[in-house]
Amino acid sequence: MKSDWYVPDRLQSWYRVCASRELPPGKVIRWDLPGRSFAVYRGRDDCQVHALAAHCAHMGTHLAHGQVVGDCLRCPLHHWDWSGDGACHRIPGADAAPKSLRQRVYPVAERYGSVFLFNGPVPRYPAPEWSTAPEGEIVTLAGEPVRLRCPWVAVAANGFDVQHLRTVHGRELRMEPALERVDPYRLRMRYVSRVTGRALEDRAVQLLSGDHIRVTVTCFGGAVVTVESDLGRARGALMLCFRPVDEGVEITPVFGAYRGPFATARARLARWLYSGFIRKDVAFMDDMRFHPSRGGPFDEVLNEFLEYLRQLPEDPEDIDEGDPAQSAGPRYQGGRSHEA
Repeated sequence: MKSDWYVPDRLQSWYRVCASRELPPGKVIRWDLPGRSFAVYRGRDDCQVHALAAHCAHMGTHLAHGQVVGDCLRCPLHHWDWSGDGACHRIPGADAAPKSLRQRVYPVAERYGSVFLFNGPVPRYPAPEWSTAPEGEIVTLAGEPVRLRCPWVAVAANGFDVQHLRTVHGRELRMEPALERVDPYRLRMRYVSRVTGRALEDRAVQLLSGDHIRVTVTCFGGAVVTVESDLGRARGALMLCFRPVDEGVEITPVFGAYRGPFATARARLARWLYSGFIRKDVAFMDDMRFHPSRGGPFDEVLNEFLEYLRQLPEDPEDIDEGDPAQSAGPRYQGGRSHEA
């Protein structure tokens, strides 16, 4: 029986795959979620990123073992060439490829120096972004992935856990948090805090902010949480990207700073400040068993966040990889999707 805080192991969301520089033209990589595998490649001619269901629709060979030919991905077994739109472009020795046989494709987007994949046929919402940091105006640095033996939901919930902001991170709120449901897939929280912690990073934040820190936290479909901090004298941005893995979750941080004089140095400052924040959570979250209790004073912000998570679409286990049109639930209709 599922508890009232149950969320699935795998949502239908935007997930970060890798840094853009890790996928040069002509390269193909394997990328996995629990129970699902993908072949992600960049074309040699169009230099665009494409994502296909990992196993060839012909006989099931894993396409990540293949090679990029032009803008197609060639199966290593029979050298069938699959284009980025899922059509079979060429079969050796055949005059034409059968139009009825297609490879399932997945939307991709490149933003802030990262490649994102949506593990469904059509994006339900825009690719992750910082609300105050347009893509062309920010410098980013990706951190090393961290793996924890705990559910992905435990890490995502941290950003909306107001009580733990006080007890773990040495912050007190100057005002009640304001929650906004941007759409069914995005939840945003804004608050103003002051510093009570005495670590070196805390004192640096206190000095830069005049002890008045404006923070915006946004969750994108359960798989990405962004944090934007306005310290007055400096602004920083953090994107925490989650990937469920066997027995836990992998978290990749992406740090950002606005372009301008010393932008790279300011991005490194953001990395140092945010890394100190993240380390405090990593220290105790390994082997955490997440089961929110309604006993005692309950955090209503966290309660609303968990309710938002419960309404997110699950990636179905029985999805037909041979049917590229299969989809369920509402789709993103808010303008052009950010596809590469």
